Amino acid sequence: MVCTTQDQHPIGEQPRLMNILPYNLATTNDSLTSRAGLLAIAQVMESIQLSQRINKYFPAPGSNRGFQPSTFIETLILMQHEGGFHLDDVRHLNDDEALRTVLGLDKIPQASSLGSWLRRLGNHNQSFTAWTQVNKAVLKAALHQCKGITLDIDATEVIANKADAQWTYKKNKGYMPMVGHIAEVGQVVACDFRQGNASPAKENLEFIHQCEHSLPDGCFVQSLRIDAAGYQKKIIEHCDNRSIKYAIRAKTSAAIKEQIVALTEADWQPLLNKKGGPVTGQHTTRMAHWISDYDKSFTLVIQRKRIQGQAELELDTPDSGEEICADGYVYRAIATNQDEWSNAQIIHWYNQRAEDSENRIKELKLDFGGDILPCSDFNANALYFLIAALSFNLFALMRQLLPERIAHHRATTVRWRLYAMAAKVVKTGRQLFIKLKAKHQAVLDQVLQALRRFDSPPI
Repeated sequence: MVCTTQDQHPIGEQPRLMNILPYNLATTNDSLTSRAGLLAIAQVMESIQLSQRINKYFPAPGSNRGFQPSTFIETLILMQHEGGFHLDDVRHLNDDEALRTVLGLDKIPQASSLGSWLRRLGNHNQSFTAWTQVNKAVLKAALHQCKGITLDIDATEVIANKADAQWTYKKNKGYMPMVGHIAEVGQVVACDFRQGNASPAKENLEFIHQCEHSLPDGCFVQSLRIDAAGYQKKIIEHCDNRSIKYAIRAKTSAAIKEQIVALTEADWQPLLNKKGGPVTGQHTTRMAHWISDYDKSFTLVIQRKRIQGQAELELDTPDSGEEICADGYVYRAIATNQDEWSNAQIIHWYNQRAEDSENRIKELKLDFGGDILPCSDFNANALYFLIAALSFNLFALMRQLLPERIAHHRATTVRWRLYAMAAKVVKTGRQLFIKLKAKHQAVLDQVLQALRRFDSPPI
């Protein structure tokens, strides 16, 4: 029942009743946490011995009183998984004494210490090599026995009003990091943090080499998918030399336009969907093509899609990007050496990079704070972006082992379905008890049991 009371009122006015909820506020000395589910990601870090790996490869503190590198990085990872993307958000962990007791975190760095560490380590050459070595263990744990992988690379815009930020081609100030993903596990294999005015086509072959060197021992790039920024002679030649299967969005050129003009209606076949049925208003064809002065041909799969209105095909105009319009159709092309595949298979396989790379980049930025850069120093922000990528990779690894009803959700959902569990922490003698509601205890116990079962790669 809701209690009511009367407000004071001037003479002559009727008293007004105010509704008050029936409760009393009180305090307790019990050790409580609202984040008991963070034990899940803490167990992942423990299972792969993340702390030992970080301390092995990252530069040690300058004095015996300083925090180990693992303390800084694991604090940032916990903060990002908890949903805090600004350095000041570390206070949520610091104030949660019950959670710190469970995780054995006697002290954690303050926001100012985190910022100082990022600036110091960001300008240390060893840090970025160290990140690669640590990340290899996470990738190896996720890939298991998989050797040949599909590499998706893409540039992404990070808008940031920083002093050293440059204007991007999208007319925003910020940065343009290049990100490489392994399609089979959805994890980041490498990042190249770049200024905003860097062209997406700049040094793409060098970045492919970086991704190849960042793979665990014994793994290799078997297939490559990249947008039109990768439509370069040296990348196609590299793929041919390494026997890498590729699908690259081709840039339109006068030669491609002339080939399209020469096609007749009989050259086009309906595009088939994944179930084998025709897609209304879309057709495909293929032809041999050469790029620049490279003497080896590849297959060009042309896709056309009907659009509203008409557009003339101008053969004497400069390159217009990834598509051209003519006769009521928009035309796009994919360069590939997958000659044994049908046109539809190649198109669907290329389009899958949107799920395997572009959507994963969105999760990295939106769910793990990859687009919220904390420092004014370029290298410090580059290191923070890499730590966000490591945090994302650990989540992707954990997601492989979660129960089916949770495994396919994004971090935003996992936070309130798993991480945000209220619990009471009780310490008796040498034992530590985490008391939850029965349904929460069952879920968390199932998750933790699964996360303890996989073998950690050797350090």
